[in-house]
Amino acid sequence: MKIHDISFAVSEKTVTWDNTEQGFSKVWTSELGNLGASCNVSVLTTGTHTGTHLDAPLHFIPEGMSLDALDLSTLVGPAQVVEIFGRDQVTSADLEGAGITWGTVRVLLKTDNTRLRRKDNPHFDSGYVGLAPSGAQWLASHGIRLVGIDYLSIGPYGPMNTETHKIVLGAGMVVVETLVLDNIAPGKYTLIALPPKFQGLEGSPCRALLIEGEIT
Repeated sequence: MKIHDISFAVSEKTVTWDNTEQGFSKVWTSELGNLGASCNVSVLTTGTHTGTHLDAPLHFIPEGMSLDALDLSTLVGPAQVVEIFGRDQVTSADLEGAGITWGTVRVLLKTDNTRLRRKDNPHFDSGYVGLAPSGAQWLASHGIRLVGIDYLSIGPYGPMNTETHKIVLGAGMVVVETLVLDNIAPGKYTLIALPPKFQGLEGSPCRALLIEGEIT
């Protein structure tokens, strides 16, 4: 068994959506070495869409499922990583030709976002590769329950971003964004993408793992 951590290491320099969303910061409220301190304790502040994170349907769907209500069987199980390079947007035709096997319900998209290391740039890149609405419809019509991508948002920058989100989240899918797929070959894995159990949220940072081989 080999475990790949496909989560982004979050810091104060981590890029956020359009360079406008709340990023990550921490404050030590107790530090060893200070007078009277018996332990280290910190308080963190972060946006729910910072670094590798989940979008629950509530993100764009008014009556959609919140983070704590997600079916855990969606977040853990077999997944297929597919490479789609040389495209500004991932369309239905791209997905049709990507070799996604019948019965797959979790798809992770490795695009030029990875090849160009966009997630490592501290400045937001609006030219990232996103899932076109036609691609979102393809996933919904093929019973996909979870889709992941290697930049901050599943949808392309601009008006189509909302359209893509509404299609996938309206179909009850969970979205995982800002995946680190640099050293991940296309193929089949076991995915684990679990967030903290915060009540009523539309999304949350998560630790995402891909496992090769038999889980023992």
